[in-house]
Amino acid sequence: MSVSSINSVTDSYGTNIQSVLSKQAQDFQGLASAIESGDLSSAETALTAFQQDIQNNAQGPLATALSDPNSQVSKDIQALQTALKSNDASGAQDAFAALKQDLKAIYHHHRHHHHKVSNESTQSTADTSSNGSTASSILDQQA
Repeated sequence: MSVSSINSVTDSYGTNIQSVLSKQAQDFQGLASAIESGDLSSAETALTAFQQDIQNNAQGPLATALSDPNSQVSKDIQALQTALKSNDASGAQDAFAALKQDLKAIYHHHRHHHHKVSNESTQSTADTSSNGSTASSILDQQA
């Protein structure tokens, strides 16, 4: 495989990851807005879409966390689902705040991990680090 072929595959991978993260960010922002406005029905729909986005990026740190029922993210999402189904706006806000905090921790840890191994794969690290930064900045923007 030539260098240009490898670069093409890498560029395509980076574009696909960016697209997936963009969709995750949009759905996460929709979830935040719906919870903030008290529209729990829309929040439930947005949460389902956000979970689907995570599953579509099976290699991402969130998919790993979501696949473990004992992870804090899984517990946060379960608490959020329970609050939404119970029409508990206060509980949904609390569960969302916990979820947001735990997502920040995952992205911070994931970004830190990739910086440590940056000597092994600079292109992959740059793509992942910038995507982690994007996700982390989106989390910082949420109320």
